[in-house]
Amino acid sequence: MNRSIYALALALSVIPIAALAQQSNAPAAPAAQQRQAIHATMQRFAQQEEQLHQQMRSQILSALTPAHLRAVAATIGALAVAPNPDPQAAAQRLDAMLSAAERGRILAAHQAFAAQSRQLREQMRGELQSEMPQGMPDWNRGPHEGMTSAHRMSDPGSLLLAALAPHPMFDMGWPGRGMMPPGGAPPQ
Repeated sequence: MNRSIYALALALSVIPIAALAQQSNAPAAPAAQQRQAIHATMQRFAQQEEQLHQQMRSQILSALTPAHLRAVAATIGALAVAPNPDPQAAAQRLDAMLSAAERGRILAAHQAFAAQSRQLREQMRGELQSEMPQGMPDWNRGPHEGMTSAHRMSDPGSLLLAALAPHPMFDMGWPGRGMMPPGGAPPQ
């Protein structure tokens, strides 16, 4: 009886392996031409995303009074040279300094950017999916979708720092920045 349990366990453990071996409908990897098309599409959309970001940046800059613009520049400069920069504290200081009208314009500029960015990403997702080999999963969907740090920010001070600071740490949260095509680096 003991041997029959082991034989049954062995047989049951081999069945899933055999079933997987018989599945030959796995999606093929993108061909060189497809990889180039995917890369070109991603570059085009990254440029469009960058244009949206520059538009938002310009709107945010124009929302600030000259005195507040100098204060923002000083805060960003202080963060750049601080031995232990604290972006959260800087964002809180900026938020407290801004007038209600400035905060409203910053939030409106970011909301417009976020809506346009979502629309652009949906368009990109559709184009990329059409360029993928048949049967490839939608690689750009997942539980993390729409959860970039810039989208989680809700206070004008943090949005201001993220939109204006030149440090790459701030750029990482914006959609479209640092995007990689499926399978890693773009084709050469």
